[in-house]
Amino acid sequence: MYREVSKPPYTRREYITGIPGSKIAQHNMGDLDASPDDYPVQISLEVEETCQLRHGALESARLSANRHLIKTLGEGNYKMILRKFPHHVLRENKQATGAGADRVSDGMRQAFGKPVGSAARVDKGDRVFTIWCDVDQAPVAKDALRRAYNKISPPCRIVVERGEELLIA
Repeated sequence: MYREVSKPPYTRREYITGIPGSKIAQHNMGDLDASPDDYPVQISLEVEETCQLRHGALESARLSANRHLIKTLGEGNYKMILRKFPHHVLRENKQATGAGADRVSDGMRQAFGKPVGSAARVDKGDRVFTIWCDVDQAPVAKDALRRAYNKISPPCRIVVERGEELLIA
């Protein structure tokens, strides 16, 4: 329902009241002190369609990928970041249902809507997640991104951005 990018972004939070908080707990995971240059392999999850990703879907994808990495690699053996932040505020014009709803509701009169959540606007080719790891950990990182990809709606692909020659050899 909120996947298509159809309206201008609604992001001015200083003028909007009652925005539900974002579910995203953290954007940087793994070894927070490590530099991306410390790891030879960089793998990203790239979106193939322009769309909106709700904050609940981003958090669910982050959680499943990070949990898989912690369970198999350990806490400090990788670095992962969530690159997108849900700036766009989603609105919904709630409709009354049940007996007597026609007398209570106004239909489409003043149908601006109330804030119900937030979403990140993602363009085609944007990277949502990036993982830095060692060469022998690359299959686990790819599997973690596959798990994250199953939690979000647009078609995605896993791209090895750095260290591909090390993985082939």
